[in-house]
Amino acid sequence: MALSISAHGGVVAIGYDSATNERGFLVKMLNKTGVSSVKGTLLSPSTAVDRGVILQANEFDVIAICQEAGIADGSEMWCWQVGSICQALLKNTITAARGELALAADTDGRLDRTTNPGSGLPATDTHFKEVGHVMQNVTGGTDQLCLISFHTN
Repeated sequence: MALSISAHGGVVAIGYDSATNERGFLVKMLNKTGVSSVKGTLLSPSTAVDRGVILQANEFDVIAICQEAGIADGSEMWCWQVGSICQALLKNTITAARGELALAADTDGRLDRTTNPGSGLPATDTHFKEVGHVMQNVTGGTDQLCLISFHTN
């Protein structure tokens, strides 16, 4: 099943996809990544264009995750917002396990992960790279999507 949404004004929505188990809050943002959108890409605010988002290049400023693929640069695309359960694109070869912390990677637009420290807080740099918690096991590979509970610190 494709994404099912209940939209308001064509720019905000609540969405659910029974095939991927994604669900949550969506907003339309202007794709300014320089390429067609890629599902699961971590996004940061553009400093050049109003309402625009770019590939996350700074590990500390993720604001959204791309929901749909193939949207041309300069066009509006649906993006998952904080509080959603959504798929994020893992850095190639990274394996993820349920319960780990989801982090912005040093590869633009990609997700990394680290083990949950259990008690106490992770190191400051790790804490502020956090974009959620891993919700499924995923083996390493190329262009793997991983379900996360999306939040920012």
